[in-house]
Amino acid sequence: MKPWIRPDPDAIYRRSPVPRRAPARSWVRLLDALWRHRGARAVRAGLHGTAALLFPVDCVCCRRPDTVVCGPCAGSLRASCLHPRRVENRAAALPLDGRLEPLPVVAAGAYEHELAAVVLAFKNHQMPALGRYLVPPLARAVLASLDTLVDPGRPVVLVPVPTRLRARSRRGYFPVGLLLSRLRRARVLPAGVQVGNLVRYRVARQFTSAQKGKGRRARGAVHGTMHAPATPHLARLVAAGTQVLFVDDVLTTGATLAEAHRALAGSGLRVCGAAVLAATPAPDETHHVRATR
Repeated sequence: MKPWIRPDPDAIYRRSPVPRRAPARSWVRLLDALWRHRGARAVRAGLHGTAALLFPVDCVCCRRPDTVVCGPCAGSLRASCLHPRRVENRAAALPLDGRLEPLPVVAAGAYEHELAAVVLAFKNHQMPALGRYLVPPLARAVLASLDTLVDPGRPVVLVPVPTRLRARSRRGYFPVGLLLSRLRRARVLPAGVQVGNLVRYRVARQFTSAQKGKGRRARGAVHGTMHAPATPHLARLVAAGTQVLFVDDVLTTGATLAEAHRALAGSGLRVCGAAVLAATPAPDETHHVRATR
């Protein structure tokens, strides 16, 4: 009797669906039998032990050995990001519209516990393989934003908030861009939704210090650091009436999102909101918190 295997609820966000074909059932059965053979299991266990000896790793959340993210931590991470929520009331620097309402932001989860540990390791410890754990939460936040923040029937472009060239050179990759490319390859985005790098840092501000490690006052000093170059692609988006949805990793004060919004303000595109992986916890009651409807 073939054992029952629990399906992975996040598998749809990680890989492209395989086209349906008539499989060669005999070869499928043969490969399945070889994979489950006792000798094959012993070989896999030996290779796993050798890899753990030569390349020791620990869980980035709980430091459990021999795994990058252990099973309990992966389950806790998935459970904390099942229900994206609106978090614009946590950021005081977000731009306001004509009705004095802040830019709406949807976050996959709170920046704490397992989610914070995985995001930090993914961004600052050169561990791009952890993106497989962050793509499903980001996909849920993006899909929730598309359902609630944009007008149906009109094209949408997902604009990643840029990173400085200094940070990209140190990491070797663009974290938000890498997650969006994996999300696009998974083919879970609705029709009419595309990804475009429309906002960039100015050349003179590429090698300035990043937001990490700054206080709330220093984080707000980003005005004038970004711009949206006038390109033929941008002109086509404006002519089509495309809506903009920013995508970022962590929402703290909202100053970076406000600067990206300012850079696109004169382009003719309508910014509908933003989707982020995580938002910092709300301040305590002694601080002013912007109320939302």
